[in-house]
Amino acid sequence: MALKPVYYIYGTDDYLVSEAVREIKSGALKGGLESMNYQAFDGKGLTASAVVAAASTLPAFSGMRMVLVRGADSIKAAEEKELIEYAKDPLKSTCLVFVGGAKADRSTAFIKCLNDLGSLKACNRLSDRELSGWIKTEAARQGKTITDGAAAKLIAIAGNNLRDIKGELDKIILFAGEKAEVDARDVEDAGLDCREETIFGLSDAIGAKDLKTALKIFDKVSGEEPIKVLGAVSRQIRVLLKIKALLRKKVGSQKMPSMLGVPPFALESYLKRSRRFTEKELKGAIRKLAEADIDLKTGRKPQTVVLSKLIIDLSTPGA
Repeated sequence: MALKPVYYIYGTDDYLVSEAVREIKSGALKGGLESMNYQAFDGKGLTASAVVAAASTLPAFSGMRMVLVRGADSIKAAEEKELIEYAKDPLKSTCLVFVGGAKADRSTAFIKCLNDLGSLKACNRLSDRELSGWIKTEAARQGKTITDGAAAKLIAIAGNNLRDIKGELDKIILFAGEKAEVDARDVEDAGLDCREETIFGLSDAIGAKDLKTALKIFDKVSGEEPIKVLGAVSRQIRVLLKIKALLRKKVGSQKMPSMLGVPPFALESYLKRSRRFTEKELKGAIRKLAEADIDLKTGRKPQTVVLSKLIIDLSTPGA
């Protein structure tokens, strides 16, 4: 891979961001001597002169060096001018990598400059179809093939967070042993506790506004990581909302599975469950799930209460 002298990596999927940085680092420091040719900074309180000085240093006994700036979205505006000047005329033997947050503020002169230079790299959450493709590619990298049904079941269980999917896929491949192909049964038998049918049952109880049953089912998955349960429920709700839109457009059932990213054999179950919700209820649920996601990731509320409160809110009549 031919490396650019400057990158600004950002996006909503932290695993993809980490992988992008890892790939660049591997390419830049493949000659070894990492301790002499790698330097990292934090964007908060950063001085541009220190970064530029590090980036302007020639590599030691190697073809390249790498300078990493984490938290680049915290760089103060006063420091941007010197960074812009460097980015326009960088040292070709240095790979300067900025890692920002979920978004890149294209209204700033710094981001505008990097965009013009082709240095921006977005690493956003993948769609269900893209996730399925990623799972197949990763399985192939590990010497396996994986069926469409197995990939869909894995997404249903692990949600759309790529780091969670990667962790579960690694366990499934280990479980499959010498088998060349991973199928849906392997996913089911790999010891995953956050089962699709359990999440379906939780979604059903929410749709029926049956708070007692919803809490009872939730208790079965309370030992799982809250973000994992939330991701699985979120995906179920998103699929049900997509079904409403496809039915409104009179899309045939034969086309639905590929458009929804679900196996054909599971379509009838999804159609049945979609009838338990109105479109307004599903959109409201999506908003509440997004709020809960922020609460879990920021830690602004105790994890032990975020999901239970969400279940109560979604299962209460009129919610």
